[in-house]
Amino acid sequence: MASLPKFDIFSGDRDRNARWIEAVEGLAKANERMQQLAEQRPGKYFIFYSGTHTVVTSIETCAKSQQPAKSRSTAA
Repeated sequence: MASLPKFDIFSGDRDRNARWIEAVEGLAKANERMQQLAEQRPGKYFIFYSGTHTVVTSIETCAKSQQPAKSRSTAA
């Protein structure tokens, strides 16, 4: 049985300052792992396949809205 190809998961912008996180065997598992990472720490993530030197898929998540900042009022 042949092993599945490995896919690299990165965080950040793919054009600059990307940070390698880990390699995962199989695209389905890599995509699942990228989703988990994005849930834990929202931001930009992408999967890169070195066999073709291409970004296979990407995701960008936002942090859940936090409690609005308290407004400051100035008493005269």
